Amino acid sequence: MPTTDAPAAPLQGIFFDLDDTLIGYAEAERAALTASCRLAAQLNPALQASALAHAIYDIYKTRFAYGTPGYGELATLSVSGFRLHLTEAALAQLGVEANGAFVAALMDAYESAETQTLRVFPEAVETLSRLRLHFRLGVITNGPSTVQRSKLAALALNGFFEVIIVDTEFGHPKPDSRIFDHAARCFGLAPGSLLFVGNSLAYDVTGARHAGWTSVWMNPLSLPLPSHFSPASVSTPDYIIHHLSDLLTLPPVARSLPARSLRNEAVL
Repeated sequence: MPTTDAPAAPLQGIFFDLDDTLIGYAEAERAALTASCRLAAQLNPALQASALAHAIYDIYKTRFAYGTPGYGELATLSVSGFRLHLTEAALAQLGVEANGAFVAALMDAYESAETQTLRVFPEAVETLSRLRLHFRLGVITNGPSTVQRSKLAALALNGFFEVIIVDTEFGHPKPDSRIFDHAARCFGLAPGSLLFVGNSLAYDVTGARHAGWTSVWMNPLSLPLPSHFSPASVSTPDYIIHHLSDLLTLPPVARSLPARSLRNEAVL
């Protein structure tokens, strides 16, 4: 579904957001955090699960926000080191002594629940398999470097992408246009020949449009655009899709493949 007069340059490269665009991260994170915090409350009845969950989010937003010293640490912190820091800091904020066995149990509960619930979205693998026959594919994602890369590896998605850019490694997060400019340089392509697919209007769509890319809003819940948006708004997507497979018939894709239909091609 087009929403603006999108550029008509031949499409050569497609970049994707990761969390809640290709994989169901929000659901997995909720399940993991719930399991961990409930266990904490069971082991320490004086501790409320909801209070611990809130403290963990608060620590992440304040200590690791862009522009803070903690943001720079996200490029090198291990997955376990990152989670250990969040857990210990949140417990300390609540005045709870964090002994090693207690914290280890919480981290194990988190990891187990996340592993059980983290999934690639339906149609993602098939869609990526077809698109990579004709386009260069990449990822631009915000988040702790080792956490984001471990998710891609665990779900066997690495092989689809020529370039994977994590904001904490680059130094500037989406929607900063510099990370999109960097991605374009990695491919050696002009912005007008690149398309970005993401679930966030604020980070993905706004960043892509600021950088001169074609933007696609992944909107599986069919949410309406905010009423104050107009076609001229930088946060208005060029296209809206509800399923990843919708990319296969998106006008920029079809224009770049005038003699063939992606839907009729076999998956390698």
